[in-house]
Amino acid sequence: MLKDSVVTRTGQLWKLLLAVLLMLVGSFAPLWPATGLDWLSGSLVAVAGFAGGALLIRCPGCGQRWFWAALTRPEEYGPLFGKPDCPACKRSF
Repeated sequence: MLKDSVVTRTGQLWKLLLAVLLMLVGSFAPLWPATGLDWLSGSLVAVAGFAGGALLIRCPGCGQRWFWAALTRPEEYGPLFGKPDCPACKRSF
C-alpha cells in the first residue's frame, strides 16, 4: 500500500512514520512510570508529532500539506497512501 504512495515516492515516508511514532509514544508511554515520561511531557511529545506531520508532509510541487489535508478532508486520505500523484495539483511522482 505505501510502496507506490505519493508520500513514499517523494521521500517523506520517514516524516509520516516519525509523526505517528511520536504520537503513539506521547500517548502511551506515560502509562508506565518506568519510561520517565509524565502526562504533560507525553502530551507535548504527541502534539509535536501531530504538528510536525501536519506542517512538514507536503507536496514538493504545489506545497499542499498532505497530512493536514487528509485530516480535514478524509476523502483525500486514500489517494495519499494508494496513488502516486498529488490529490491537489495532480502531479505524478
